[in-house]
Amino acid sequence: METYSLVTGSSDRIGKSVALELAGRGHNILLHYNSNYEKAAKVKTEAESLGVKTETVQINYLENNDFDEIFQGFINRGIVIDILVNCASDFRPSAYEDKGSELLNKELKINFENAYLLTKAFARIFEKGHIINFLDTKVEKNYTKHLDYLLSKKLLKAFTELSAVHLGPNFRVNAIAPGLVLPPKGKDEDYLLNLAKDIPLKTIGNLEEILKAFRFLLDSNFVTGQILYIDGGDHLI
Repeated sequence: METYSLVTGSSDRIGKSVALELAGRGHNILLHYNSNYEKAAKVKTEAESLGVKTETVQINYLENNDFDEIFQGFINRGIVIDILVNCASDFRPSAYEDKGSELLNKELKINFENAYLLTKAFARIFEKGHIINFLDTKVEKNYTKHLDYLLSKKLLKAFTELSAVHLGPNFRVNAIAPGLVLPPKGKDEDYLLNLAKDIPLKTIGNLEEILKAFRFLLDSNFVTGQILYIDGGDHLI
């Protein structure tokens, strides 16, 4: 049996950086993507250049997926997964004035439900492991222009803490909550710098700060149920 790490949403942004960080540390990688195979294939090539085995895994989070069956399929091929990183995410504006639940259902499926189902299947199928969820510093806030997104991430925060209690001692479950690190699509660094004027450290972060937190969680065997806010103090205000 060979050991792999599964990183969801790994074709771009934070997911890509996390996958390459794991590859650089010698982990074989399962790169999950939804629809952009070209981006995932490029990450695969980068990871393999670091000397590890890598596979792309296409899963549409808006469909109903049987993760027990998917994991069992890996076992049948001699693959054991020891690290699960739930990084896949969708970030859309929404508000109380919006009618209907279509966006809510989509945000819940992508940002929470699949991480929830993956976590439970992971704990059922494998003997031990480490789960790291990616949240958002906004989970500590109650004012938002992204209502449905925020609700889904708040659920994932609570589930992280519940899972740490119920899945120990064989599984550690932690989370990272980034703040002003990467601008949303259509925005640039100036957008983040303007927002940073209102947070305690009055500056923005970068992917390396996220990876420092990620390395800490990987290496800290006495840490579970923790949420690391990499946000310049944003969650405090």
